[in-house]
Amino acid sequence: MSRRVPILLFVLALTVRVPMLLTQHDSYASGGITTAMGLVARNILAGRGLVETTGPDEILRLSDRQQAEGRLIDIAEFPDPANPPTKPLVQRMPGYSLFLAGVWRITGTQAYLPAQWVQVILGALLPVLLHAAGRRLFGETAGLIAGTITAVSLPLAWMSVVPLYDWFVLFLAGLVIWLLVRAEGRGHPLRDWAWIGIAAAMGVYFKSTFLIVSPLVAAAVVPRLGLPRAALRGAVAVGLPLLALLPWVVRNERIYHRPILTNTFFWPTVWEGFGEIDNDFGAVLNDEATYAAMTAGHPEIAYGSPEYDDLIRPRVLEVLKTRPGFLFRLAAHRVLHGLLLPDDRWGIPAAEGPGRSLVEFRARTGDGLMAYIAAEPLAAAVKIVQRLWSPLLFGVACFSLWLHRRRWREFLPVLAVAAAFLATAVLLHLEGRYLLPATLVWILFASGVTAAAPAR
Repeated sequence: MSRRVPILLFVLALTVRVPMLLTQHDSYASGGITTAMGLVARNILAGRGLVETTGPDEILRLSDRQQAEGRLIDIAEFPDPANPPTKPLVQRMPGYSLFLAGVWRITGTQAYLPAQWVQVILGALLPVLLHAAGRRLFGETAGLIAGTITAVSLPLAWMSVVPLYDWFVLFLAGLVIWLLVRAEGRGHPLRDWAWIGIAAAMGVYFKSTFLIVSPLVAAAVVPRLGLPRAALRGAVAVGLPLLALLPWVVRNERIYHRPILTNTFFWPTVWEGFGEIDNDFGAVLNDEATYAAMTAGHPEIAYGSPEYDDLIRPRVLEVLKTRPGFLFRLAAHRVLHGLLLPDDRWGIPAAEGPGRSLVEFRARTGDGLMAYIAAEPLAAAVKIVQRLWSPLLFGVACFSLWLHRRRWREFLPVLAVAAAFLATAVLLHLEGRYLLPATLVWILFASGVTAAAPAR
């Protein structure tokens, strides 16, 4: 039976993801980013290189049309203008655009659906990875539970449907978790850490924050291996991503005359993240409003350029120096919401569609919670389950860790994966999709409760 479990988990995951893909493949979720990456992919196929399209107006209105129609529109529906104005890609990492270009080259069509099918099929492998990791850590029953939860988890399934680089970050984080658990069982050979470095090198090309995973997991293995052995493995796991970034850095140096290691938009991200809570210095969580305010006296600065980062950096540093109370409130807000209330999307239109939230209901009708439950019983039920699921999962994971507390050295590297993604969200900006890799860690350790119960 154990040999059949991975196949059954793969099929179970597909039964959750395929219907979601068929019914919601054109859902407008982070569609502005998807569109930008799609236009870069078209430029790659057209021989223009890694460049973003900056016009003409009919292309710039693509995002407005998508928002108005409430759906993601394929790049193929917008004819490629002759010699469109472009600028070198630097605001985001090129991994997802290269992935789209590769899929479009093979399929011959500039549509997102083939790429989404690839994501869904690969996404169905996540339960297999969690099953294998759970088996190694806690036994067969725990592995089955971890794999099943991963297979039926709607937030994880929904992320595999959305054509966005965050799905690859999630998948590669799951791969790193499995590699770490396997390495623990084999005495942490260098070749396993080389594979961790390769996975991290792939991850950083999709999202720059993946770069901190390797040093954190290497530091976490020090209590297990000692400093010299851990340092050697960390050098491999960190060195491979840095080596992989070398062509990108050289390219950025040639274009921008500065050694940009990953991408721009670090300081704007931090500034806009300040707008997650009330503040008295004008930070708002809105790209357009921030750009208009920042460039009012500098209209020549392009959005997402290195100069745009330079313009915002002093304002961020001023807040860091002068408002410790605000920073504490912001960090507490992000930790609380990141661990217990991440506000993940579950891919349920009846509960997550426009006008379905309590806030929008109150704004529209002026009525309270009980009236909302009466008017939207399905949406209210789904949102209650959503609110309860994350605290329950995290709580069970913490209880399991307490039961197995004598194995803390063994668990630290996997916990470091969750810490890496939580840290970037707490320091930069909080969105549920950024923390889904940490969810894999909570699922893995929550499954360990079953291993502790018989022994006790």
